[in-house]
Amino acid sequence: MNATTVRVLYIDDEEHNLHAFKASFRRQYEIYTANSAEEGLKILQSVSVHVIIADQKMPQTTGVEFFKSISDTYPDPIRILLTGYTDIEALADAINHGDIYRYITKPWNDLELHNSMKNAYDAYKAKIDLKNKIAELEKTNDELNRFIYSISHELRAPLVSAMGIVNLVKMEGLFESSGEYWGLIETCSNKLDYYVQKTLQYYKNNKTVFEHTSIDFAKLIPE
Repeated sequence: MNATTVRVLYIDDEEHNLHAFKASFRRQYEIYTANSAEEGLKILQSVSVHVIIADQKMPQTTGVEFFKSISDTYPDPIRILLTGYTDIEALADAINHGDIYRYITKPWNDLELHNSMKNAYDAYKAKIDLKNKIAELEKTNDELNRFIYSISHELRAPLVSAMGIVNLVKMEGLFESSGEYWGLIETCSNKLDYYVQKTLQYYKNNKTVFEHTSIDFAKLIPE
């Protein structure tokens, strides 16, 4: 890890903690500090940070509440919570909601906090790599679907022509007099047309957008 490229935001209402944090890690990380959740949010709006560290006990909001408030807008940064030993309920709440990567007890140990930030950045990179790979797969899948749709249409055009010729032969009364060849052509054409239409149906089904809605089972099940 090239630590100088890692951007860390630390939010704490106690100024001496902010100064101590910056003094301890400014040579290893690109440090941003905020003395309130509101100030931290302003920094997030202008700086793309990799790791966010927030103190649990702050006057206007808790660290857990702050993490919850930014989870939709800023989902990528990895979150670390600083807390005292008595905040067990807050820790359980944060972990259950998936808002924190880990927690560090105060007062922190510099080596422990450094290792946590290093591991958090590794988790951030893995998270971004996964998102990029998913995006690439979705793009490839979309291109493949469009290719299948295009090829299926191109295949069906000559098939329809061949089937039309077979019908014309039938209308002219030449179908039976030509032996089994026209029957074989008709059978093969129908079979290939069946698979082409199945392929087109798969493409259409794959493009369908599903809407998820919640179900109130209490209303469905009579008392």
